[in-house]
Amino acid sequence: MTENLPVIHISPMGNVGNHAIQFMAAMALAVRVGPVRYSAVGLPLFGIEHAPVDGDFPGTEVVTAQTVELDRLAAALRDGTLQRVDIRCYAQRMENFLPADTYRDVLHGPGCAWEGAGPEELLCNVRQGDILDGHHPDYVLVPIDFYAGLVAETGLAPVFLGQLEDSPYMRALRGRFPCARFLPSRGASADFACICEASNIVPAISTFSWLAAFVSRADRIFMPVFGLFNPAQNRAVDLLPIGDPRYRFYQFPVHYATNVENFAPAHASLRGLWRYLPAGRLREMLGAMPPPRDKARFVEFFDEPFYRASYPDIAAAIAAGDMPSGRHHYETCGFVEGRAAFALDRAWYCQEYPIAALEIAAGEYWDPDHHWLEIGCARGYRRGAG
Repeated sequence: MTENLPVIHISPMGNVGNHAIQFMAAMALAVRVGPVRYSAVGLPLFGIEHAPVDGDFPGTEVVTAQTVELDRLAAALRDGTLQRVDIRCYAQRMENFLPADTYRDVLHGPGCAWEGAGPEELLCNVRQGDILDGHHPDYVLVPIDFYAGLVAETGLAPVFLGQLEDSPYMRALRGRFPCARFLPSRGASADFACICEASNIVPAISTFSWLAAFVSRADRIFMPVFGLFNPAQNRAVDLLPIGDPRYRFYQFPVHYATNVENFAPAHASLRGLWRYLPAGRLREMLGAMPPPRDKARFVEFFDEPFYRASYPDIAAAIAAGDMPSGRHHYETCGFVEGRAAFALDRAWYCQEYPIAALEIAAGEYWDPDHHWLEIGCARGYRRGAG
């Protein structure tokens, strides 16, 4: 009876792309378990709807880490140790997924009802919208020079699809490619189908765009290892399908988002610093970890007022008498959690010092804070413009 089947519940995170990636991890878990009940899956774009499964499940595990331990959880669901798994994380790591072919018949829309990109064209998906103010550090605009380089490399005609609203970036893009085709978004379903049906794709730095490219039947996918897609920048995320022969990877320096009004100087600092990397070389780089961070060095520069202002939860705990100081929290928990001990403008630092951005991307340092402590300070690098 279906009511006795184990449950895989999804606590939805973010937008449709993020939610679909969670469901991909759920499918990978279900394949290892056998028949299951999906719970709280709402993906109307793909015609997938599973109502929440209510009930008392004493054997429940909530997954909050990005890596879903598929084999262990599947064994526990099969033998009854667990009755329910709650995927309460973004799950944005390749080891959480099945091969792309597995998802094509599940995560697909109604088909592209309008003219998309042909086999002699390069479909460049553009994300603007809510990322233009730079509030999310890892969601960055793709440099216009990168598109120009790909057009020269491939000989393909560029087609730009997506969020093409007026902005300094879009005006510069149209000015650089006056003869290109520009296809404004016709909604998530139409855009997804258009990307899926293209032969040559450059995804935007977006989980929606990544997903459409991943499940597509494209011949070539030109993947910027940039922003969210750069594991040296966000080490919790790995969305690089290194074993998929359709992909060509281009490694960028670490680069954080800025307001669109400042995109031109930010992108100028990157010019000439990205490079094509064969999949094997990229795999080697991802396997190499930076040297351990010296906790004592971070504590030496700890800034109590900055820490309290940056982390309201810590300030509230101190005010309530539950914690003696921010420094106490940092030494006991904050350092391991990766919290910032002092003020450093990461976007400015990587833009101002491109060699630092390259060294971090190469895996020599964990992040700009670590870089500044280990070598930037000695070089005379500043932590911000002020």
